[in-house]
Amino acid sequence: MDNNTRMNLFSPLHIWALSLGCAVGWGAFMVPANLFIPTAGPLGTILAMGISTALLLIIGANFCRLAEKYPDDGGIVAYVRNIIGHDHAFLAAWILLIAYLSILWANATANVLLFRFLHGDWLSWGYLYTIAGFDIYFGEVLATWLVIIIFGLFACYSGKVARYLNTLCAVVFFLSVLILFIAMFRQVGTSVFTPAFQSYTNPAMQVFSMVMLAPWMFFGFEAVTHACDDFDFSSKRLFPIVIAAVLSGGLIYILLAAMAIMSIPPEYASWTTYIAQRPHLEGLAGLPVFHSVHAVFGREGLLFLCVSIDCAIITSLMGLYRTCGRLLHFMARCEVLPVWFKQRAADETPRHAIIFVMFISLLIPFLGRVSIVWLCDIITVVGSVAYGYASYCAYKLAQKEGRPLDRYLGIIGIFISCLFFFCPLIPDLLLGGSLDTESYLMLSVWSILGFIYYWYVFKYDNHDRFGHSTSMCIMILFLNFFSTSLWLRQVMEQRLRESVSSNSASSYNVLAADSVVQMVMLMIILLLMTNIFITLKRRERKMTQTLQRQHEINHAQNTYLRNLAHDIRIPMEAAQLSVHHSLENCTICSACDVDSCPHRIPDRLSNCLGQLDSHSQYLMHLIGSMLDQRNMSIGTSKDRIPLDFAPMDWRHTLQHIKDIFALEMQAKNIFFEVYPIELPHPTVICDEQRLERILINLVSNACEFTPYGGGVMVTLLETSPATVTYQGQEVPGAVYELHINDSGANIPPDIITHIQEPFEIDSTGLGGLCIAKGLVSLLKGTIKVSSTGQDIGKDIVVTLSLPLADTGLETASAEPLTEG
Repeated sequence: MDNNTRMNLFSPLHIWALSLGCAVGWGAFMVPANLFIPTAGPLGTILAMGISTALLLIIGANFCRLAEKYPDDGGIVAYVRNIIGHDHAFLAAWILLIAYLSILWANATANVLLFRFLHGDWLSWGYLYTIAGFDIYFGEVLATWLVIIIFGLFACYSGKVARYLNTLCAVVFFLSVLILFIAMFRQVGTSVFTPAFQSYTNPAMQVFSMVMLAPWMFFGFEAVTHACDDFDFSSKRLFPIVIAAVLSGGLIYILLAAMAIMSIPPEYASWTTYIAQRPHLEGLAGLPVFHSVHAVFGREGLLFLCVSIDCAIITSLMGLYRTCGRLLHFMARCEVLPVWFKQRAADETPRHAIIFVMFISLLIPFLGRVSIVWLCDIITVVGSVAYGYASYCAYKLAQKEGRPLDRYLGIIGIFISCLFFFCPLIPDLLLGGSLDTESYLMLSVWSILGFIYYWYVFKYDNHDRFGHSTSMCIMILFLNFFSTSLWLRQVMEQRLRESVSSNSASSYNVLAADSVVQMVMLMIILLLMTNIFITLKRRERKMTQTLQRQHEINHAQNTYLRNLAHDIRIPMEAAQLSVHHSLENCTICSACDVDSCPHRIPDRLSNCLGQLDSHSQYLMHLIGSMLDQRNMSIGTSKDRIPLDFAPMDWRHTLQHIKDIFALEMQAKNIFFEVYPIELPHPTVICDEQRLERILINLVSNACEFTPYGGGVMVTLLETSPATVTYQGQEVPGAVYELHINDSGANIPPDIITHIQEPFEIDSTGLGGLCIAKGLVSLLKGTIKVSSTGQDIGKDIVVTLSLPLADTGLETASAEPLTEG
């Protein structure tokens, strides 16, 4: 990695700032007084924040473990794709996208809202319309557009300046809140925190209600997983950074909640009466945090608070622009989005994706602040699904790797995510924490839009990656049905209340129309699911027909090869008989006493005939295998390949290999030796024919790729005793290592990774390596290819555990085998 690339990486402090900025923004200054304190009181808020932090650290431990295993900037989506599959990865991506966009839009419109609170109606010109009681003015729309465009372009073109500015703002944000609290606490004390809880509900229920909103409060701290490619440190150090970010966020929530009631207006006796009347107050009195700071420190303190708020908004906007861009870029890499989103700038910034986010964000000011709040409320639900996916993936990974502690953390994370999902959805379960009626509808609409787009991706999937998970379709159907049912219930309850004081006939008509809306939503999903299942059935039939045709082709090929082998065997047997007669004549000639006989057969010819006999015997073995139809399935079904186990001598096998290749090595001037080193037990039980095939293929490859004047060495070592299962019994055995060293060119790593895929490596000339791999696996051994670290030279190591045939033989010599 060059110095320029290293300078563009994220340090631990940058990652802490990114996590904190994406998790805590404008809402931290408003929600404590609007929700935390009215629901749980000061002590209940502190306890809820502490418990929420602990629960989210369990979630954080799960996705940090995944980030260590899969360092991909796709984050949770990448983990789900690698462990569960593309279907669930699509759902995870769709969920994360709406969550990140909701937070981004909430913070993008916060500056205008803050300006309206502090400076009145300066921007309130060009009235357009009203949505849910919130007036939309063109002046505020232009101001919001300015914020969206400035930060969008800054995220695209600022390069490494963005991370330094983001880190600076995060540090200022955290320190300013801490300094303000300490300064206020010195002047106010603790008397203002009485009573500790709300008096009209159970304290335990108060704390539980706030804990169940943890995904809403902290969602975004996991955004650091979308920066794994840019770490300048090991992914193993990510969890301590996440701990620091979550603890910092929890502390900010606690301090701002405390500051909201540190200085109440003098006309109120306690914070309980003040907070109860807050919705009816105007100006700074309606913003408890602002009022407290202004009452204690005056205008200078309020200015300092505004700087803190702006820093929080800046970190959130920059972090979420970056995170949304990385998420869309990863979806394009997975071919879920068009390739346009996949393009990056020279500094690896996904500019096209960020520009897309910027342009769709320009529509948000027209929805009004209340609509954005409704959209943000669903973060509690969709965030819990994302955390559930991360915990389940961590559990599956821990189960695969045999990590009991990580497995328990995964199970706990799944349980916590289920609580986070169901509790806020159930109306009237939590104190002040249930979703608004419109939030249920938005959740339903988003799930339908996601399923429609999933159907589109599925229909045009040319790689057969989608449509394999029925559970994902059921999850979307359940989410839509559950949310629409709760929406209809909320609407029905509201209409029934209205019908008491108005015309009941009109309320009935509205309820009927809402029921039709629910039915239409469900019908859309059911129709799409039906189409998906029909398409899957067609694909299954097509695949069955393809497999049937392939089976017929394979059967014809096997028949042809058996017939061909039978035809080859006849002349081969005749050739072998001629070789045997020639060898007999050579033996008779060598026993003749006439030294100067003109018909004497040269010794060299006798040696060549001996080599030819060895080759012909090996070829006859191969022909015999071809005649056995069951052997045609090697590499596809091990259970169908019979193994001919019998006692064999390693020394005889190695000598045979040396005899086969001696002349070929000599022709290329290759140094060639075969050594059985430290062999206490040379006689074992094994399939000698297949063992010879392994050696022949590996030595043949070594000879082919070793240049003229190089070297090839075959070494056998007995490394350790072992207990081997043979014929259903545990018998004494030993572990043997075969090393085939050569001075040829190294095998590229990408070729080694495809060693089990013959069609991937046949074009490289390394088909023998693939055959050897299949035979080694058949003998329940292992094969490893390693290089010397230079451009030339490699060592192929075959490890086999074999039962001993005779433990009473003497140790073999370490001398090289003689030539035949």
